[in-house]
Amino acid sequence: MQQDVQQVSVRRAEGSVGGVSLFAAEVVARLVARDAVGDRELRESLIQRLMEAVADGGTAAFEELKPELKRARVSPAMLADVYIPEVARRLGEAWEADCVSFAQVTMGAARLQAILREIGTAWSADAGGDTGGPTLLFVLPSGEQHTLGAMVLAGRLRRGGLSVCLRIAPDARHLAALVSSRRFDAALISLASQDRLAVCQELVTTLKLVSEGKLPVVVGGAVLEFGGDGLKVPGADVVTNDIDHALRVVGIVRPGVTVL
Repeated sequence: MQQDVQQVSVRRAEGSVGGVSLFAAEVVARLVARDAVGDRELRESLIQRLMEAVADGGTAAFEELKPELKRARVSPAMLADVYIPEVARRLGEAWEADCVSFAQVTMGAARLQAILREIGTAWSADAGGDTGGPTLLFVLPSGEQHTLGAMVLAGRLRRGGLSVCLRIAPDARHLAALVSSRRFDAALISLASQDRLAVCQELVTTLKLVSEGKLPVVVGGAVLEFGGDGLKVPGADVVTNDIDHALRVVGIVRPGVTVL
């Protein structure tokens, strides 16, 4: 659910069951942050080192890479917004080309998420609950796999001055209890596959019922990039991948950094 998401056409692996939808969801349309790069280009050597670190080396390899990232003045935000999505994109391409196994890609994605968690500890506007500013509930429906992209977007929103409560695969009861106990200015639901549309619809219905229709709900995600342009979700206030447009529609003004 990102504005200016890099457009890609995901090929279905020949003879596969379900094609590449699982990993396509994981990298969430292979986003690249133009505003984070500015006039500085990605350093190929750093991309390759990060690829090696997540593919084979794990935590120790990333620790060894940190001094080089610091010398290159790669900030945590740039690492999160640009380098990590680029490495995820390349992992996906390597899998589609049968250069790496699905197990290697899955492990690589998990390691990228671990790096995101490490560098994003300071981006925690929602750590104490209601901070008095805009607060978003960000939901990935049950069965979705794109946690990496969700973490990238949540980090961007937090750096933009918003409090974000990320929930992965919550059931209707948990979601109802959460909305009843906390104040949210809007809910975002990220959907990668039309196969999960029924689950998404249930979440929208739950959010509207428990809030008595007062909580604005935004639906977006990779499903819109992969042929879901005309997607309709009854009850949702807006269906879009333009996060700035979505926030404006629901009446939220971000006080800080521009998010894609």
